[in-house]
Amino acid sequence: MTDMNMDRLAGKLAVRPGVPRPHNLVSSRPHWIDQITRGQPAHAVPARLASLFNLCGQSHHLCAELALEAARGRPGPPSDLARQQLQIETLREHLRRIGLDWPLQLASDPETGATIQARSLRALAACPMPWQASTHPQAPVQGLADWLARECLGLPAAQWLVQWDAAPRAWLTAWSAQTPGWLPELLQACKTAADVAMAGAPALRVHTSEPELRALAGGLLEAPANARQPQWREQCAETGTWTRLHLEHTQRLDSPWLRLGARLAEAIRLAQPEAAQHSGTQWLQAASLCVAPNEGLAWVEMARGLLIHHVRLSDSSAKARVEAYHVIAPTEWNFHPRGAVAQALETLPPYAAPGVNRSILMLMTAFDPCVRFDIQHAMPSTEAQHA
Repeated sequence: MTDMNMDRLAGKLAVRPGVPRPHNLVSSRPHWIDQITRGQPAHAVPARLASLFNLCGQSHHLCAELALEAARGRPGPPSDLARQQLQIETLREHLRRIGLDWPLQLASDPETGATIQARSLRALAACPMPWQASTHPQAPVQGLADWLARECLGLPAAQWLVQWDAAPRAWLTAWSAQTPGWLPELLQACKTAADVAMAGAPALRVHTSEPELRALAGGLLEAPANARQPQWREQCAETGTWTRLHLEHTQRLDSPWLRLGARLAEAIRLAQPEAAQHSGTQWLQAASLCVAPNEGLAWVEMARGLLIHHVRLSDSSAKARVEAYHVIAPTEWNFHPRGAVAQALETLPPYAAPGVNRSILMLMTAFDPCVRFDIQHAMPSTEAQHA
C-alpha cells in the first residue's frame, strides 16, 4: 500500500513550527469508529477494532471487551491472560520503536542513523521477544532482561531501573555519557537537541476518578467530536509512559529527552519479574465502568499512553447491537491542536533549518503519534533568505 493510500486510511499530521495554536498541528486522522460499529453486533466489535488498529490490536481488543462487559452490567478487571498479552504487545511496540525508529529519528544525520540502525538491528535479531501477536497464552518473556543488559544497556537491567527511578535526569545523563553501546551513544548524541525543557500539559489522570469518567462519557454522547479533541477538567492533557498510574515522578520528566528515557525505562520494567505495582504484568493498568444501563467505558494503559473506549448498546442481551461507540487514543490527547506538542511547536522558528527540524523530530519521537507527519514551514530557510 502506498503512503498516499495509507494517509487516506489512517490520516496524518501537518506540523507547522512557529505558527500559533491551534493552527500549527493539523490532523487529517479520520474518525469513522462510530460509522463502522453503529448497528453492528456487539460481540463482533473487539475483533473488528483489533484488525483496524493492528499495531496495537490487542490493546484495542481488550479495551473493547472491557467496555462491552461493563455495558452489560459486568465491569471487572482484565484476566491474567489479557494482562500478559498487554505486557507483551506493549513491550514489543517499545522495542520496535527503540530499535527500528530511534536510530533514524534521533541521530544527527542520515548516515550516522543508518550506521546506528545496523547495530540496533543486529541486537534485535538476537532478541528472545515473540514478535508475532497471538491470542493464545505465550510463555513469559524469559531471557529478555539479560538480552537488554547485554545488547542495549551495558549493565544489569534491574540496576539500570533502580538508578532511573531514583533520579531520572541524573541517571540518564551519566549512563548515556559513560556507557559504550549503540543505545547510550544514540541518546547521548541527541541530548543537546532533545533535553530542552517544555511546559507540557497536565498528566492525564481522568481514570483515577469515577465521576470524571462519567462526565467524559456524557460529553462523548452529547458531542461525539469530543473524541477528536478531548479535554480533561476543561484543559488539554498529555499521556504516555511517563504518566502511568504507578509512577511518582511525572512532574520531573520535563523534556522530550526524559520522555524518551521513560519509554526505555518501561521496556526494562515490563521485562522484569512480577512485582505488584512495579513490573511485569502488574505494571500496566486497565479497568472498566458501567456508566448507565447498557452503557460502558473502559481504559487501558498501552504503549503510547491511555486508551479509552466508550459504548452504548441497544440492550444487555447476547444479541445486543451498538448504538454508539467512541475511541479516544493517546494521539488525540498528545497532538491536540492546543496541547503539549502544539505548545512546543509554537516556540520554534517558522523557517526551515536543520536545527528546527531536528528539534521537531525529537519532540515527535518522544510523543510518538500513531500516524505519519509532515513538517511544513511558513518561511524558507535562513540561508535562502540571505542568498
